[in-house]
Amino acid sequence: MELTKQQKVTKYLTYIVIIAGASLLQNVSGLFPEIAGARCFLLIPVAVIIAMGEDIFSASLLGLFAGLLWDITSAVHMGFNCIIITLFCFAVSAFVSYIARDTFITNMLCVSLSSAIYCFVYWLCFIVIKGVNAGEITILSFYIPCFIYTVVMTPAIWFVINKIKKKLNHIQKQNF
Repeated sequence: MELTKQQKVTKYLTYIVIIAGASLLQNVSGLFPEIAGARCFLLIPVAVIIAMGEDIFSASLLGLFAGLLWDITSAVHMGFNCIIITLFCFAVSAFVSYIARDTFITNMLCVSLSSAIYCFVYWLCFIVIKGVNAGEITILSFYIPCFIYTVVMTPAIWFVINKIKKKLNHIQKQNF
């Protein structure tokens, strides 16, 4: 069923509010719990899950917005999050549009892969290549725990966002 213009506006404004809320939870100290120093990178699963099932252009813009919000709060790597989250959202949207279906397993695999790539590339580009003292150890002490924390939180994030996506896309349960 095709959405009306008003329904599309409502849908994308809701997505923007969800992404902004995830950005606040992730980037404001004390709003989301840290476990043994590991932080949950909420914007990755939120942006990737929202991007699945959307057209490529809209998914990319939503990823760009999520990355922009993350870059606004960082002082070191301006533009990195915009680029990488936009690429993740583009890739998962294309993947779901042309190859796979938007299922729980697909969401979990895509979020896990995106989180792993993000942690590794960030660690490589901004810790190892810059020559931070004892930077090689941070992959074990910070980035892998952050990856695990993000992946563990993904099912709960998927459950909430999937309910909202179904409501906004006016998907009815079909009994066969």
